Amino acid sequence: MTKRTIALVGSTGHLGTLIANALLEKPDVQLRLLVRAASRAKVAELERRGAEIIEGALGPEDGAALATLCKGAYAVVSAVQGGPDVIIEGQRRLLHAARHAGVRRFIPSDYALDLFKVKPGNIVTSEMRRQFALIEEAERGDVEVVHVLNGGFLDRGVLFGFIRVIDVEKQTAYVWGDGKQPMDWTTYEDTARYTAEVAVDDRPVPRKFGVAGSVVDFEQLVQEYEAGSGKKLKVERLGSLDDLSTRIAELQKHNPQNLLAYLPLMYLRSVLSGEGKLDELMNDRYPSIKPTTVRAYVAKEGL
Repeated sequence: MTKRTIALVGSTGHLGTLIANALLEKPDVQLRLLVRAASRAKVAELERRGAEIIEGALGPEDGAALATLCKGAYAVVSAVQGGPDVIIEGQRRLLHAARHAGVRRFIPSDYALDLFKVKPGNIVTSEMRRQFALIEEAERGDVEVVHVLNGGFLDRGVLFGFIRVIDVEKQTAYVWGDGKQPMDWTTYEDTARYTAEVAVDDRPVPRKFGVAGSVVDFEQLVQEYEAGSGKKLKVERLGSLDDLSTRIAELQKHNPQNLLAYLPLMYLRSVLSGEGKLDELMNDRYPSIKPTTVRAYVAKEGL
């Protein structure tokens, strides 16, 4: 059997590791990873399972490593995190190498709500990803660039942590506005599985590929949690969406360097307002994946 090579950058991160695992489960895939020499021990298990390792990064001095990474690859997947030097310039170099190697498909590191619909400035970390999306048109050549969009992560570290729509310890759900806007939620694991499917797909894939495990408004989200946990939540209404914007502006003005003070609220605003709502869900394209719902995740994790 001739294996199809898929190159992955960012495999030492949480989502990157899950994408690597999803690709390694495919017998017709040869996984190739770009890893810094100092981080090679972190991918020892992936290497043991058959992943090929290319030592390097996304810096201006890594041209040879990127060329080797992309040579003969069918698709290049990015799951990197970082600032503009990584998301814009690093991924630009990666896409440039992919183009010159004749790669079919490139998946940049987005994995979020529809950042292309978010008003400039509303989520500060989305700006660099949109900037890369503008650059990609000039850089991609014949490479098919696909942005995997999954709404918000419904895992304990995000829905139940970073964004804190539900505080499990306090058994309280928080909402700004009327909460009637449908919201998209998908687990890290399902996002990784869909990404792996997009990477190996023989068919053309739309530029924006949206998926979701659950689409629920705030009231339905509370109901899903209660059904999965068997517990009753207290609901705390914090104000209008305008009040939320005022709070974000206050936090930015008070300490603009403290990104974690206001970034979660920025994401929450775009979710609750519907600004980042995925227009089209393409779950049905890969029917073998049965994505986890909020209710099923809560029950599984014992939240």
